[in-house]
Amino acid sequence: MRAEDLLLAWDPLGYGLGSYGPEFDDIALALIHVDSIDQLDGVIRQILTDAFGDCPSEPETRAMAARLLASSESCQL
Repeated sequence: MRAEDLLLAWDPLGYGLGSYGPEFDDIALALIHVDSIDQLDGVIRQILTDAFGDCPSEPETRAMAARLLASSESCQL
C-alpha cells in the first residue's frame, strides 16, 4: 500500500477520514527527509500536536511510522 493510501485510511484522533489534509501532506513530505522510525514518529507526533493540540498514543504513531517507511522504501528504485 502506498504511503498516501495509508495516511488517507488513518483517523488518528477520531475526527473522521479526510480531516487531516495539510497535516498528512506534511507527514508525507517528511518521508523524503527521515530514514528511521524514531525520526518519523517524532515528526508525526509534532505535526498532530501542533495542529490539534492532541496526539494518539506513541505505540499507534510508531506503528504508522513503521508502515509509512516500509511503504516508501518499497517504492524506491
